[in-house]
Amino acid sequence: MQTDFEVMGRLLEYELLAAERYRRFVSLVMVTSQNDLEGLRALLGEHVRDSDVMSNFDHSVAVLMGETDGTGALSAIDRFRKSFDSQIDMRFSVVTYPSDGGKAESLMDAAYRRLAKAKQAISGAVVCTD
Repeated sequence: MQTDFEVMGRLLEYELLAAERYRRFVSLVMVTSQNDLEGLRALLGEHVRDSDVMSNFDHSVAVLMGETDGTGALSAIDRFRKSFDSQIDMRFSVVTYPSDGGKAESLMDAAYRRLAKAKQAISGAVVCTD
């Protein structure tokens, strides 16, 4: 049986192939909460776009956004924040193809590194660079 991490990796690989072929973008947003991860998961599930793929990980949630550049991913994060109206402590990391890498594994690694930085920052932090 595949883990959520493996499934997300395969979906990301698929999106990257299409993005490379058609010269488009793909963004991966990782979100975590220091105090209410279950609430975060429930609220995100209600607010991601139909075309996005959301996957739960141990201490975070990944949102895969096809055909979305970094600016679009930041807009989605703003939409999440406004929808939650500060109900939940949230911290974010963002990686985007092609600017942050071309392979699924390297993008996921960067997303986790950035999320670790966001966890050390204040509530609402968004880390987009290493």
